Amino acid sequence: MTKRWSTWIIAGAAAACIVLSGGCRSDAYYQNRAAERARKYLLDEAKELTAEEKYFVTFNDPVFLTSPILGTAAFAKDRSLDAPTLNDQLQQICISWKLPKRDEWYMVYGASNGRMDFWYPERLIRKKFAQAKISELERATALSRTYARNNLFDLMSVAEQNFIRFHFPAVYETNFELNFNPTGKETPEKIEKVKTAAAKSTQYSLVWARPDQEEIAIFCGFGGAEMSGWKINFAGKTSADELRRHTVRIIKNPTEYYRAFPAPYAKPAEKKNKGTK
Repeated sequence: MTKRWSTWIIAGAAAACIVLSGGCRSDAYYQNRAAERARKYLLDEAKELTAEEKYFVTFNDPVFLTSPILGTAAFAKDRSLDAPTLNDQLQQICISWKLPKRDEWYMVYGASNGRMDFWYPERLIRKKFAQAKISELERATALSRTYARNNLFDLMSVAEQNFIRFHFPAVYETNFELNFNPTGKETPEKIEKVKTAAAKSTQYSLVWARPDQEEIAIFCGFGGAEMSGWKINFAGKTSADELRRHTVRIIKNPTEYYRAFPAPYAKPAEKKNKGTK
């Protein structure tokens, strides 16, 4: 009898597992189902799409753009919680595709909780996102970070790379001697052209100084007013004394990164020696 009962218990447990597995769906299942609904809705509504663009929508994954709908705390699984989780909060969710050669995004709008188990398309939105205008300093900072990652990986530790990645630099006007033929392959005409451009520009150095290290990461180049068109001439690590010897002035500290550039710097006039009578 004991053996027979144990067999029934095991069989019943297995059947329960099958029922539960069939009744429970993962978040990915519902999100994929919502994406298929959005894809069909877009293809039905966007009559202007070419055959190639329809193929793009059909065979490429969308981007999910979400934003909470304020004032809603519905769908909480555990009402004893003080605040619902992200999956419990009602959200506006746009399942979106950015089609090649089109400026606007194709966004299928719907409202749901984060699990998306009852998301349905409500309307198609064609939206063009204005590109955020970045300053010349931000562009120069991004250029320096990319240069450090691609060219200075064997010169800097992971901590030094992360310091450059996650901290703002100081901006110096410097007077280092520039190298106009770093590869040794430039023609005299090209070298002269770059020298002339540098002479008409200002030498700016982006400086990352870690307080716990003596060496300083520096990215030196030249550009126009407010670092317009700035290009890297050389980069690496140097000492504080070396930087001090070649500093004309400090333009910005890291805490002033997003402040406007100061007024143009008026260099003091050179004093002329009067001849003796």
